[in-house]
Amino acid sequence: MKSFYLNAENFSEMHDRLESQLSQLKIEQKDILRAELLVEEIFWRMIKFGHAAQVKVQVVKNFFGKVQIRLTAEGAPYNPLVEVSDWEEDGEDEDYFRMMILKANRQKLNRSYKNNCNVVTVDVRGETNNRLRLTVACIVIGIVCGVLMKEFLSPETIAFVNENVITPIRTMFLNALKMVIAPMIFFSIISGITSMGTGAGVGKVGSKLMGLYLVTSAVASLIGLLTAMILFSGEVPQIGTIPSSGEVGSYEFSMIQFIVGIIPNNLVKPVADGNMLQIVFLAVLFGSCLNALGDKAQFLQETVINCNEFFMKVVGMIIKFVPLIVFFAMITLVVDMGVDTVLMMGKLIVGQLLGCGIMLGVYALLINFVGKISPLPFLKKIPEIWAVPFATSSSAVTMPLTMKLCTDKLGVSPKITSFSIPIGTTVNMDGGGIYFPTAIIMFLKMYGVEVDMHAIIIVFAMTVSLSVGAPAVPNAAVICILTVTALFGVPAEIAGLLFCIGTVGERVVTCLNVTGDVAASTVLARTENLLDEKIYFKS
Repeated sequence: MKSFYLNAENFSEMHDRLESQLSQLKIEQKDILRAELLVEEIFWRMIKFGHAAQVKVQVVKNFFGKVQIRLTAEGAPYNPLVEVSDWEEDGEDEDYFRMMILKANRQKLNRSYKNNCNVVTVDVRGETNNRLRLTVACIVIGIVCGVLMKEFLSPETIAFVNENVITPIRTMFLNALKMVIAPMIFFSIISGITSMGTGAGVGKVGSKLMGLYLVTSAVASLIGLLTAMILFSGEVPQIGTIPSSGEVGSYEFSMIQFIVGIIPNNLVKPVADGNMLQIVFLAVLFGSCLNALGDKAQFLQETVINCNEFFMKVVGMIIKFVPLIVFFAMITLVVDMGVDTVLMMGKLIVGQLLGCGIMLGVYALLINFVGKISPLPFLKKIPEIWAVPFATSSSAVTMPLTMKLCTDKLGVSPKITSFSIPIGTTVNMDGGGIYFPTAIIMFLKMYGVEVDMHAIIIVFAMTVSLSVGAPAVPNAAVICILTVTALFGVPAEIAGLLFCIGTVGERVVTCLNVTGDVAASTVLARTENLLDEKIYFKS
């Protein structure tokens, strides 16, 4: 859009110019009004305190539909936003209410100093569905490219492309995300806890949250078991037999050791090892202590908030490459999926989809009867996010987009999402609750193991436990399933089949994991009166 300059003499023209440009971009009137108020306040601060002669104003729209207003003023470094956190909220100054507008919209403002200019950006509208459309387009194009490669290229050429192009790019992307996921979860949970206030509030909300996650995990595991018993009730092809006890070591799962392992013996190891349960424990502990200290820890609380914003910004920059990763993921999926693999995983995938459909109904019932609000907006909007978890097979990678969906599309307060989504990403694996028992029962029957009530109880208990402790990264399901099947003597050679099946299976798992996190956050926000119904019901 065309830029213009503002000074004290022509400032009165600002509203008309901004409204004209923003209206062309189909910005809603309330967003235009808010943007004008923010621009007005920042402009006067740049003139009065930054001693700028004039301010350049430009409306910018990026490729994904995000709209910003960029204010640029030449001069010495000056931050017009710094007073937002230092303001004395006594309400006596005539500028108090204008300051409150800045404070209420602090997340939409960013400041930098470049080329001897102070630059402030005002976010008017977030990224639209263009990103979703681009991601879906990349899925379709990736599938087409995969089919063409499989049809016209030799296996050697495909292996070369995969080894030298696709795998390196995908690895760099995932490594970049893994690099920041641990600190992002750590600071996000602490920030969420401190924003809730006193320890009593945290305990109340935390108890509700964990209760919701445990209930949905248990229900998902039961659905997975029932689905598996129905699908594999008849004759199942035998792919092997159980070796003698001397050939296969028995794996022992200790719930006591699992619980003890949640508490780390130092502060660095959880981050270095990527142990999410330990990171969550430390974050909850530190956040509760910061709340207990109150005003004494105000500096630390502000530091945590700034660190949280920093790492979310870093992740936001990284996930801009998601459409490219989706494109390569679809190529790999098509190239590696042969006819035998499709036939092998057919029933299991059908079971997953059936179980996921039932779980969507469970979420709808929770929102309706516990949250006491219509589940239709949730069911309508949740598919918008499925493309990313399906492509990446990681709910941790999807976490920033999950939080954005909750706040921007469902009206869930950031006070809830900054606490519920990181914890849900770690301990709420409803997709695993469906997938684990279905795959386990299938392999037990394929190796001739009698699936009696004792076996069902073991599978159920282990599924719930592993659903809580499974890491939110690709291929975690393979490890969890092997852990349980090893108890019955099934050899680890099924890992090869699991990786093939998991190509699709884990993607479905991740989609349901993310859906469960969003559903629980919506119910929790509704029960705590932290759900904006206008946003929730907005189409």
